[in-house]
Amino acid sequence: MLVESVRLRLLLIGPLRLVLGAVWLGAARAAGGSPGGALLAFAAAAFAMAFLIWNDPRARFRGARAEPAELPADASVAPAWLHAAHAAYPSTIGVSVLAAATLVFDQTLTALLAGVLAGLGLAALLAAYSIDGSLYVDPRRGAVFRK
Repeated sequence: MLVESVRLRLLLIGPLRLVLGAVWLGAARAAGGSPGGALLAFAAAAFAMAFLIWNDPRARFRGARAEPAELPADASVAPAWLHAAHAAYPSTIGVSVLAAATLVFDQTLTALLAGVLAGLGLAALLAAYSIDGSLYVDPRRGAVFRK
């Protein structure tokens, strides 16, 4: 069984999302987006996304989570690139594809999507420090284990 560290996934995807957010913001500006509108859309989306993730109203409907099972002895930890790849799919990849699609016709929307990525990155980095480092996830089944 191949497992991934929950904390490492967050620590790897956070900076990647922040960099992609900056890249898409730069691309929106280079493609002719207005400086004020692009920055305002970026900042508003980054703040809104980070705020919404930390205050998700659906959390109260999830119920109590079961205690993680003990990590099986035959489990091996996936390489770091696989941690990042699994964490990037579908959100980071999907938002980046949307940002690329909007770059030609609406640079402000591209900047807004860049802000969404930045907000997701900020939330991932903040969450990484509140996650127990002994937690691992099986990405195929979604099962959580404790080492």
